[in-house]
Amino acid sequence: MDKRKLLLYVLPVVILLLLWMFWPNQGDAQKSSRLKEQAERAALAANPQSGEYREFVDQNKKLFTEENMYSFSQLIELARTGRISLIAELWKLRSKCAAGGGPLGQVQGAVTTQPNAEPKQKMNIDECNIRIENFLREQYPPPENEKIIALFRNYLRFEDSMRRFVFPENATPPERYELLKKKRREFFSETDAQLLFGYDEARTTTQEALGDFFKSSANMPADERVKKYYDMRKKMLGDYNSAFSESEPAYTRYETEVLLRGDEMQRQGTSAAQTEAMREKYFGADGAKRMAAVDQQIKEERARIDNYEAVAQKFNRENPSLSDTDRQAKLDAIRATMLGQEESDAYARRMQYEEYLRQNNLK
Repeated sequence: MDKRKLLLYVLPVVILLLLWMFWPNQGDAQKSSRLKEQAERAALAANPQSGEYREFVDQNKKLFTEENMYSFSQLIELARTGRISLIAELWKLRSKCAAGGGPLGQVQGAVTTQPNAEPKQKMNIDECNIRIENFLREQYPPPENEKIIALFRNYLRFEDSMRRFVFPENATPPERYELLKKKRREFFSETDAQLLFGYDEARTTTQEALGDFFKSSANMPADERVKKYYDMRKKMLGDYNSAFSESEPAYTRYETEVLLRGDEMQRQGTSAAQTEAMREKYFGADGAKRMAAVDQQIKEERARIDNYEAVAQKFNRENPSLSDTDRQAKLDAIRATMLGQEESDAYARRMQYEEYLRQNNLK
């Protein structure tokens, strides 16, 4: 093995040891001890010259390998088009660490080489990351493995930086998001940032622009408005448009078209007929009938509630001297009679929730 490859194997372990040695504010002696032991185990096992290296590799394969795993080119293409998130894939691997156990020799399904090994414990995040890096190195051939490991290491640096990063107190949500995008590019090139965060950033930018379009196009003819909306979305999402459209639920598409056509339907007085036609378009005739039945149920429930509230207002006017306790008991009985007990209880919970929102200036 040449010196460059050996350095690539050993470098993350050295970094981990240095982090342990100079970690600030280590008041917890037990935590410090565990980190030291973890670093020592990782340093030994991750070194290709170690006698435990093959076992370390086999454990990681057993821990992380799944059926039909993507090749490097598939992984990059799926990430580039927004069909998978590399960050979500990393967290899938990390979730396996929690199931895999603790120190070397205690990974689930592995043969323990330590005769007096401690009971299995939650794996330290640093050991988990070292195991993931080793798995990526073994899973993908060079030079692809070095590319994905570089992404992984930079993401760890970014992740650590964001734990300590504090947004300005008065920054608006858009300003915070712009700061986040800028922070990402401190650790990644624009190409790599697009690979990891491009889909999320494109969706956010597109949603903001489409929201502005919706507000400014109320007087536009509905057919033109719908076409421009989707043309604009396709252009802004770019390579991510297909993945976004494929994952978009039918009900979301239906709601979007209802909103885009709503102003014209109100002007023309055709809301009911056009809504039914759109429901059949997205959900079929049977689905449209089921939705109409739900609409009728909601309409009837609203009518019952309106009737109860009118009766309650009249009762309050006619009984001003009742105590609060007696008044509430009478109203509860009236409501249960008019709405039924289940619907009456649901109404009471909803009113309590709305009162909580009002009292806390949340509504």
